[in-house]
Amino acid sequence: MNLQLKISHRGLIIVVVPLLVVFVLLGSLASLLRQAETEVQQEAHSREVVTHINIMLRQLVSSGSNLLAYYLSRERSFLKDYGDRRAQVVNEMWKLASLVKNERQQLDQLARTSSDIDRLFAVAGEMERSAGRPMSVIAMLEGRAFFEHMYKCMDRVADDLDPLLKNAERTVEASPEAQARSRGRIQAVIYGGMLATVVLALSMTYLFSRGITSRLKVLTDNTGRLARQQRLAAPVGGKDEIGELDLFFHRMAQDLADARRRERAILDNAVDVICSINADGVFTAVNPASMHVWGYAPDKLTGRHFSEIIVKEDSDKFREALDEIRRKKLLVNVENRVLSAGGRTVHTLWSLNWSEPEQSLFCVAHDISDRKEVERLKQEFVAMISHELRTPLTSLRALLSLLSSGAYGQLSENGEKRLQSAEVGITRLIGLINDLLDIEKMEAGKLVISPAELDLSDVVERAIDAVQGFAEQQGVRITACKRSQIAVADFDRIVQVMVNLLSNAIKFSDEGGEVEVKMTEESGYSEVQVIDHGCGIPAGSEKSIFEKYEQAHAPDGKRRKGTGLGLPICKAIIEQHGGAIGVRATEGGGSTLWFRLRLAEGHTHV
Repeated sequence: MNLQLKISHRGLIIVVVPLLVVFVLLGSLASLLRQAETEVQQEAHSREVVTHINIMLRQLVSSGSNLLAYYLSRERSFLKDYGDRRAQVVNEMWKLASLVKNERQQLDQLARTSSDIDRLFAVAGEMERSAGRPMSVIAMLEGRAFFEHMYKCMDRVADDLDPLLKNAERTVEASPEAQARSRGRIQAVIYGGMLATVVLALSMTYLFSRGITSRLKVLTDNTGRLARQQRLAAPVGGKDEIGELDLFFHRMAQDLADARRRERAILDNAVDVICSINADGVFTAVNPASMHVWGYAPDKLTGRHFSEIIVKEDSDKFREALDEIRRKKLLVNVENRVLSAGGRTVHTLWSLNWSEPEQSLFCVAHDISDRKEVERLKQEFVAMISHELRTPLTSLRALLSLLSSGAYGQLSENGEKRLQSAEVGITRLIGLINDLLDIEKMEAGKLVISPAELDLSDVVERAIDAVQGFAEQQGVRITACKRSQIAVADFDRIVQVMVNLLSNAIKFSDEGGEVEVKMTEESGYSEVQVIDHGCGIPAGSEKSIFEKYEQAHAPDGKRRKGTGLGLPICKAIIEQHGGAIGVRATEGGGSTLWFRLRLAEGHTHV
């Protein structure tokens, strides 16, 4: 049952139960204090009753003495004293009546006393009146009779007040003992309550904490077991926070075990070599792919230095890369050659990451031998295109130009047409070869530019001259709004970009259409815009047209000839100049191809 309570509920019980005991203790103390206060009030009340009874009796006796003295001496002063004593008796009587007004029996006794006092004062009144006659034997005898009767009345008053007096005296006498008992009970409740509260709180804390600490020890032990990848202890049970935490801990441990199994499966079945190398350059862990990639079993590599398998010429470079990674905490890719167990050279791309806590290098080694072979074949292919195709085609184009000029005689009309068709085909083929070579240079990072100060208006003029024949053939008019803007760039390369953009604009323009060239300046940059009013580039193709071999499909369904290499080459050239290139829709239809170049410093642009 204890395990079913939440820890927060247990803490609440530990607080609430002692508080309830304290509240009960305070209630008991309040009751005892009220009882003690009642006893004190009763004692004070009884003392006051005794005091007033004694005063009244003394005043009665004094009044009788004063009346007797007046009767014998006829002195008026005694009569006055008698009147004062009588008034005090009446006053004390009223005070006693006020004190016992809530006690029926005592009030009845006081009523009888009051009647006896009235009779006493009646006798005293007759005696007072008889005192006016002359003193004689008869008067003496009457006075004696009056006094005897008066003292009998006093005795009855005393007898009437005696029960009331004794009852009050008994209360006064018993009060100290009662108060002592009350104090004892109060002390017993205080000390007993404190002890009970402490014992109860300690007991409950012990019972609750024992269940918590013992189960927390299990959780702590399970944490160590998880770190050591050992089997966890059985669940501690319960529906409280510890039980839920232990349940989640077991689930987490199971998830981690599943993740480790999946990780192990991935490592065991990975195509790439995944390994770790310590700070001394020694392999500490290797996955089974090392056997397939390098021909070394994992246990044959573990404990060996990396220099034992890396080609000597690449080993020093690899060591320098490792030192740089450790210093700068970088994620670095390094290429080198690994000697396989069979003596074969394996070109390997290493992805290296240094872990400071483990003081180890985590590596993924990918076999790029096939890629290197493809690159070699590609280079041979490019070399073949450059030397075996472009040179003969250039010579052939020169020969066709000679034939066209009539250097070898006049051709027939049919021959002229065939010659023009051959010239267009060869020019297009040479352009394709040049584009392929430029793309290769771009990917190899060998695209050479020779920047110098140039006027972009001259670039625009040169490019328009280059495409004017193609524009006339397509029936398209080119207009330019040129401005003298000085930039630092490679003149031939920027002309190449401009020719490509103009050719694209002409190609996508309708017959009789117009291609505009505009130049603007903003924030130190010049923007050259080539605007056509044709079918435009479809939405969503703004980025793809600058990728290799990508061509936008015209909305009109017509297919335009092209290699899909012109715009990617333009993008590479402009970006190598630190500029930007893009396309946007032209208002009213068509597209605007643009590029930006930073203007040269210190020049005024008109």
